[in-house]
Amino acid sequence: MKTFDATRRAFLTGLAAAGVGYAFWPRRPRDDEEVPNGRTIVTYWEKWTGIEGAAIQRVVDRFNSEQDRYWVQRVAVSDIREKAMLAIAGGDPPDVVGLFSYNIPQHAEAGALLPLEAIESADAGRPASGSSGASTRSGLERYAPAVRELLSYDGRQWGGISTGYTLALYYNKKHFRDAGLDPERPPRTIADLDAATEALTVRSRDGEIERAGFLPNIPWWWPYFWPIPFGGTLFDAARNRATLDIERNIAAFEWIGSFPRRFGGDAVRAFGSAFLRSYHSAQDPFLSGRMAMIAQGPWLANFIRQYAPDLEYGVAPFPVAESVFEPGRPAGLLEADVLLIPRGCRNPQAAREFVQFAQRQDVHEQLCCEHFKASGLFDASERFLRDHPNPYVGVFDAVTKSPRAQALPMTRVWPQYAERIQGAFDAIWAGADAATTLRRTNAEVQALLDAAEKRRKRNS
Repeated sequence: MKTFDATRRAFLTGLAAAGVGYAFWPRRPRDDEEVPNGRTIVTYWEKWTGIEGAAIQRVVDRFNSEQDRYWVQRVAVSDIREKAMLAIAGGDPPDVVGLFSYNIPQHAEAGALLPLEAIESADAGRPASGSSGASTRSGLERYAPAVRELLSYDGRQWGGISTGYTLALYYNKKHFRDAGLDPERPPRTIADLDAATEALTVRSRDGEIERAGFLPNIPWWWPYFWPIPFGGTLFDAARNRATLDIERNIAAFEWIGSFPRRFGGDAVRAFGSAFLRSYHSAQDPFLSGRMAMIAQGPWLANFIRQYAPDLEYGVAPFPVAESVFEPGRPAGLLEADVLLIPRGCRNPQAAREFVQFAQRQDVHEQLCCEHFKASGLFDASERFLRDHPNPYVGVFDAVTKSPRAQALPMTRVWPQYAERIQGAFDAIWAGADAATTLRRTNAEVQALLDAAEKRRKRNS
């Protein structure tokens, strides 16, 4: 493993090459917060703002009130990935940082994190408030299987989960009824989805799309998700191989490429351009009724409650190819927000206690409820599922815990991999051959994986 000084130099060199400056990132907690005497300050950087930031602040307040040794101060940080890396490399990191699961491999390889190993349950054997009993599982076994993968790298646990998410199909029940479809029987297969899309799409006399049944480029945020409903995979971790060019993935992107052909490239582009800045508002394509179906995460229910409370909608596991359909075993791709402890932080033990507190069943469920998400723990309390504000949390919970849920690939080159998938998606959407595009893209990604592995071995 590199020495920490060498890690700092490597980080700083990379950041300088990327044009990241030292200014404009918070180096100290807020000065206007009164800290009780005798408390050790724990600095916590988090990316969330707005209602999500307020929810995690309530977790912080709860930790501060339930013990008298530490005082966590949350600092909202924009561009947190770059600023956290720079702070760690410069020797002045926060005690806890809220990043994304895909950040773990790069930081772990660089020696920039303190491993958590197994975070034991702080409430083992004690019932969570309002539940029939807390989980007695410990360590990584406390988490859903895919979450375990997201928190681990090279055989060690590096973080705790704050929240995780997967995608599902939201559909407008009124639109279903108006089109002669059963609103209580959403599409289960890709063939069902295609048929419903045709029935639900409404065009103007000049051919413009007034209402889309479904479009996989709205939103455009998850171009790497589409192989999953076809039974595909993105990464073979055991062999360090990209798998973008396997037959099931090619079938998925051939399906993607069919949408501009079926509905007209110009019409689809014009429709999509109207929503570039309208997501999660009253003008959101689904909330405004301009789309009858959309792939989205659990948080959309929160925005529906705020901006379209009268919307009659349903949520179902995202449809899959007929050949991989298994009732009760939904396929999905899981991502997570994680809590990490940077190497070189001032108060590592205090940081560990806060991260451990956030993993406690009742605390984790509190945050997940406020974010409208499913729990990342293997077991959920009866109260969590019964009283959750998201009426369809059970759909996301089933996907999270499904044996067919896949973790986002845990490789340090994932950000570059995702960028290349986006490029492949755009090319195929514009008419490029799916098989040729994916094979070329896979070769590019494999070169990145091979180079990263060589660097890892050289520096270990």
